[in-house]
Amino acid sequence: MLVAAASILLVVLVWALFRQTGDFEFLRLDDHDYTYRCAFVKDGLSWANVREAFTNVRHGGIWMPATYISYMCDITLFGPGAGTHHLVNVAIHALNAVLLLWLLVVLWGRAQDLGESDGRARSPSAPRPPRRGGPTIDAFLLTALWAVHPQRAEAVAWIASRKELLCATFILGGLLCWLRARRRERWGWIPAIVATYTCFILACMSKPTAMCFPFLVLAVEGILHSTAGTRQPNDIRQPTATSHHFPFYTLHFTLFLFLAVATGALAVYSQTHPEGHAVRELFSASLPWRILNAAVAVGLYVFQMVVPVGIHLDYRAVPGGWPVQGALGLGVLTVLAAGAWWWCRRIRRRAEQDQAFDRAGLFLMGAVILWFFAALAPTLGIFGSFGEHARADRFLYLPAMALPIAGVLLYGARGARAISVRPPRRGGPTAGTTGILPVAGLAAIVAVFFAVAYPVVTSYRTDMTAFTRTLAVDPDNWRALAHVGEAKCAAGELDEGIDMLRKSRTVLARNATDGKLAYALMRRGRADDWGEITNVCAAVASDPSRDARGQALEALGTAELVGRDWHSAALHLLLSIQAPGRHYSSADAILKLAFAQHNGGRRAEARKLFEWVRDSSGREDLAKRAREVLSVLEYSPRGMLFW
Repeated sequence: MLVAAASILLVVLVWALFRQTGDFEFLRLDDHDYTYRCAFVKDGLSWANVREAFTNVRHGGIWMPATYISYMCDITLFGPGAGTHHLVNVAIHALNAVLLLWLLVVLWGRAQDLGESDGRARSPSAPRPPRRGGPTIDAFLLTALWAVHPQRAEAVAWIASRKELLCATFILGGLLCWLRARRRERWGWIPAIVATYTCFILACMSKPTAMCFPFLVLAVEGILHSTAGTRQPNDIRQPTATSHHFPFYTLHFTLFLFLAVATGALAVYSQTHPEGHAVRELFSASLPWRILNAAVAVGLYVFQMVVPVGIHLDYRAVPGGWPVQGALGLGVLTVLAAGAWWWCRRIRRRAEQDQAFDRAGLFLMGAVILWFFAALAPTLGIFGSFGEHARADRFLYLPAMALPIAGVLLYGARGARAISVRPPRRGGPTAGTTGILPVAGLAAIVAVFFAVAYPVVTSYRTDMTAFTRTLAVDPDNWRALAHVGEAKCAAGELDEGIDMLRKSRTVLARNATDGKLAYALMRRGRADDWGEITNVCAAVASDPSRDARGQALEALGTAELVGRDWHSAALHLLLSIQAPGRHYSSADAILKLAFAQHNGGRRAEARKLFEWVRDSSGREDLAKRAREVLSVLEYSPRGMLFW
């Protein structure tokens, strides 16, 4: 009953923090590729779309059919609006918080089953003594701390992070099923082991980082067996009598590992052969750089787990140095490990146990650390070429669960077993419970993190708010500069937007930024802008296929049209119109193409284009211009036309 009440409170707490996301918009960072511009998602649920989700392993550089199907269900049931996608993310996050709470409670109970020993001989048929207290309050507070931490904002408030949420859902479900399957109780373990494999496969189909599942199973087993070496010699009870034997664990871990390797191989292929792009190298950065990047990322993760400041969207890679926060974070991680070890030693001394408990404490800490690093390793960039993306708050969604697990087992549950052989002091807490002051302290931290997280979540309302927060923390973030600059250009603030795009290009030259800058310069249309457009698009001129959206191609063709290079202008404008990723109106480019073709001598084709703009473009300003041109052509069909 207490666990059910705690679960309801968790849902209410998550809803109170993230309900605002129902009014948020799509972010142009991946949201469009997964939802309203994805050919097999935007029309909703259908057999053809589901088949494409399973068979297209290259879309977006990631294979995640379960996540795509969840987007299809949102569109079919609730429509294509962004608010629905956001609220479904909130619901999944609330479910994950409840599953984590249940996992903590189950781990505590199973660990206590393994470690319960009072040093007196007891017959295996004798009834077990009642447990003293439980971890529900501790587990609730620590789970709430995880659920409302500001680092959860990216995973929940960003539609494209649905894959993180679903992956965690199925992994937590799989671990709960595994805990049921590992107990040999008649035939009840068979459906549980089938459910374990089902959850693991669904997790892999949500995001390939689920390949860490076998090592999370090892971590759970380490937690459960961490007190196995602390039993007294005269304790003849056999706590493993209802568990499977060693071959059972060996067989299933081998199968888990095989599925993980297959998922990893598929992930490598998807990311090195992304749809619409050239083949990427697996290791584009040197190994020392990738290791440094991963180490600093871990340090910054840990630092912000303790001090949640500077949290924003899209962290950059290590800019050639060692950030102070990264060093502090690694120091914090070392202090936390040493503190946990000291806590285990303190409990051992109070309980008057031998050094076997020291080994059990090390085993327990090793299991928790294994959880953290096994869940984080696929995203650190050491084993692939994606080091510049080795740090993102969404990557910490599953690894951060190690904190509540360690907290419940090491603190609230007194080291994952009823350790103390002494009777509790009068008025003091019993084993498995926490005093009033620690509970009040945890509750206060939850309240503080909730208050800090609220504005972080609010910043994800639009592209402008999300990346403006990023620039406030990191003024040289090239992606934020490009997004905010493009948004300002779209709002008519061309001068300021162009300056930001130029700065983004200076920080990191990228083809997409070139296209945005060239297009903005074309819109402004000053006399000195046309030469800059030609310089920016120099690489596009030699390889037009580089720009998938056609922005740079249209800008380059316009600059050549102004410079009266009719042949080149017609070529680049036509390529811009035919660009496979073009998602904005082509009417402007078609009108310019008509001018270039007419002046280049292809007058019959140009007339057809002018007539199309006049009759079918849907733009009155362009249609008016086309009518004027056609009237001129009636009197001077071979005269020169100037755009």
